[in-house]
Amino acid sequence: MIIETIKDGFRLANRNLQLVVVRIIVTMINFAGLIVFLGLPVLVAIAFLGFDIAQAKDLLPSFMDNPLDVISRYLGLIFLIVAALILYLFFSSMLILYSYSGMMGVLRSSAVDTQYKFNVSIFFKEAGRNFFRLFRVLSLVLLISLTLIIATLVIGGIGAAIMKSVSGAETTMEVFFNSFVTIFIIILSIVIILTSMIFTVFTLVISVVTMEGALACMSRAYNFIKDKPQSLLFCVILFAGIITVNAVFFTLQIPMQVMPFMMPLVYLLNALGQSYMIIVMWSALIMYYMKSTNYPVYNAGYEI
Repeated sequence: MIIETIKDGFRLANRNLQLVVVRIIVTMINFAGLIVFLGLPVLVAIAFLGFDIAQAKDLLPSFMDNPLDVISRYLGLIFLIVAALILYLFFSSMLILYSYSGMMGVLRSSAVDTQYKFNVSIFFKEAGRNFFRLFRVLSLVLLISLTLIIATLVIGGIGAAIMKSVSGAETTMEVFFNSFVTIFIIILSIVIILTSMIFTVFTLVISVVTMEGALACMSRAYNFIKDKPQSLLFCVILFAGIITVNAVFFTLQIPMQVMPFMMPLVYLLNALGQSYMIIVMWSALIMYYMKSTNYPVYNAGYEI
């Protein structure tokens, strides 16, 4: 089922290749936002420093010697750049989430209707319908995941501090035990991160497919992964395949990078390849969930 579902993901992505163009446009808008939000403050900073250009080269040594004095002199400028960075990150995050809302909505509609044809107006309609729901789901899931990671690190830090305080001269056994605890905490943190990623992915897919609230989608995702543990294997195989394809694609680009006149083509091919593989990934995830749950509209509208 895993390989067949991935093939279905490719077929679904190929039926919606217009989404690749949409992602390229989003990338260009994001780059333009970077110039607007960060480029202008940098120009202001350069103009500001231009009045004292003789001391500009000594700015870093001065900061190392007396950071508070440098910060106090350029406090307004630092605040401007930090505020611009925060605004850009907010703009970029909302833009990416909005585009994902439209993309996943289109893929879901295309999966349940073989007669579906991509339309820009439908993309914006799907984006508007899914955006706030995905925002709530993603915010809640990330908050819980971050809490678990922080709790793991805090408990590990407390445990390490306690062991260090009760031990005097470290014996070989104590060194081994401390190393074991450290490795265990690192592995546990990695497991929590990977599990959170897979849980987040399925929660977002379920949110788009079922159009339910955040808590209901999280509950469905938990029960889905619990009842179908092979879904974890599917995600591992899918992600590993995506990473392998990207690695091969990057390797093929290396000979082209030695020729400067080929760099625009390399960037374009890289953007197209990355966008296509992302669409394939989400297509396969949507298809996997629908097939695994015998989604009724899927059975009625899409033939395997």
